[in-house]
Amino acid sequence: MNKSPSVKFLVPLFLFTIIINTSCSYTSWAYFLDQAKEYRIKADKLQSEGKLDQAIEYYQKTIGLDRYCVAASNGLAICYEKKGWLRRAEEEYLQVLEIKPAYAPAHYNLGLLYEKYGDIRKAVFHWKQRMRLGHPGDPGALKAKAKLKKYAPEELKKEQARELAQRIMQQKEEDVLDKIRGKKKYRTKEEKIQDNYLEGMQFYQRGDYQKTAECFHKMIETLPISK
Repeated sequence: MNKSPSVKFLVPLFLFTIIINTSCSYTSWAYFLDQAKEYRIKADKLQSEGKLDQAIEYYQKTIGLDRYCVAASNGLAICYEKKGWLRRAEEEYLQVLEIKPAYAPAHYNLGLLYEKYGDIRKAVFHWKQRMRLGHPGDPGALKAKAKLKKYAPEELKKEQARELAQRIMQQKEEDVLDKIRGKKKYRTKEEKIQDNYLEGMQFYQRGDYQKTAECFHKMIETLPISK
């Protein structure tokens, strides 16, 4: 007589094992992230108190648990810089930006580091990035703007012109959406086609492909048959 477990019994047992293992893995992962957060908070406090060696230790513990914690890596780089370990600081800042290119504090700090080196060209590059990542009242963006005014006034003018162009384009996009929502009348069929295309591209960039398709269908319906 075959006494081996039936498939009907093994399948639920297999699924139950997967669920338990997944649950345990998630719980462990959440625990490590919580622990990493505690270490980072402690490291920030130690850094503010000037206890750099202890701060470095806790930043490294944080990164050991969560390699993608860019705030900890940025704090570690600051400690290295304060201790005069400029090359190590540079490497850590660059590591931050490799993980998260849009991490604004690292751009500003790296600009300051290159200023110490006397490499103004690289410093200006990172201050420009910091300006672009901030809003008009952002203290970090204002500091970066002041640095550009001092070292590269022509670059600052270009950045300000770029910001103005962006604001104008945003206003145009809002006008397009107003037209599509029926707040404004279309003067020509071509204008409607263009607006449907622009709105579709906006949804595409946001990852909303259903809305993208809807806009493009409207555009196609408006197109003359010859096109």
